[in-house]
Amino acid sequence: MTPDPDDLRAARAAAAKLLGERGYAREAAMVLAGEGDDFAEVRTALALLAILAAGWTAQPAPRRAVTRNGHRIAGEEC
Repeated sequence: MTPDPDDLRAARAAAAKLLGERGYAREAAMVLAGEGDDFAEVRTALALLAILAAGWTAQPAPRRAVTRNGHRIAGEEC
């Protein structure tokens, strides 16, 4: 599947910024020129944009009491 051109530009910009901040100026320039679309940073940015576009929101993990030998050792009213 071909990514949306706007998403691809945004992913490239985000990846280039990250690479540049980490000291990889040559790689950042490659990404901005469209030569680094196979870089993990670009693929990750595209995946995150797809997740955000789908409206997915993180849900907190369910809280469970921690027990040992049948007695609660962590949690509420410990």
